[in-house]
Amino acid sequence: MVTLMWFEDQPPVAYSEGTFMGKLHESPALVERIHGAYALAMGEALPQKESLGLMRATAKEFGHHD
Repeated sequence: MVTLMWFEDQPPVAYSEGTFMGKLHESPALVERIHGAYALAMGEALPQKESLGLMRATAKEFGHHD
């Protein structure tokens, strides 16, 4: 999970969270890299309705295999 935060009077920050920890990233270069990776992932994501359809079809197909 990633949360990107912008403020009027402070530089942007990113918060990333994993299974056992979370971390606030304040380095402008790292925040920019995280933002770029997030934007790339969102650009490749299917719309919500199509994503749900794909997950349902995959789950249905998985259920037919032993």
